[in-house]
Amino acid sequence: MHPPVLFLDIDGVLIAFPEGEPTAPQFTPQCVEALKVVIAAVPRLQIVFSTTWRLGEHVNRLHSEWLAHRLPIAITRDGTPDTREDPSVPRIHRRGREIEAWLAAHPGVSRWAVIDDDRLAIEPILSATRCVFTDPARGMDTGHAERLIAILC
Repeated sequence: MHPPVLFLDIDGVLIAFPEGEPTAPQFTPQCVEALKVVIAAVPRLQIVFSTTWRLGEHVNRLHSEWLAHRLPIAITRDGTPDTREDPSVPRIHRRGREIEAWLAAHPGVSRWAVIDDDRLAIEPILSATRCVFTDPARGMDTGHAERLIAILC
């Protein structure tokens, strides 16, 4: 049986930005603590990054922040495919289509969930029962963590 997978966005999930767009690209400690609740509660959890932080120049920053907050590297599996150059994927639905493509390439994964702050990019594509949406001004909290645990366990 494949381990459960959490598709993780960063901006608006692990980085709250109450004043609009984030000015300092640093994880928000209380959001990280909520993620740690999920990690502790879901055995064999694997993280698949669905964030733009998985791409190019952002990868080093993602790695640095992940380590700075003592998040376990061993659970990071990979990232969703990058469809930015694919004209058949509308920009508004890109995130949902990238997650859908990852799942199609890994048909054995049956337990999965998404946490993101962009409902429009995901909800029309993926089952809403597997998605948890955050308010980007506050990011992830323990209520989101509890919903993810219920989906993944």
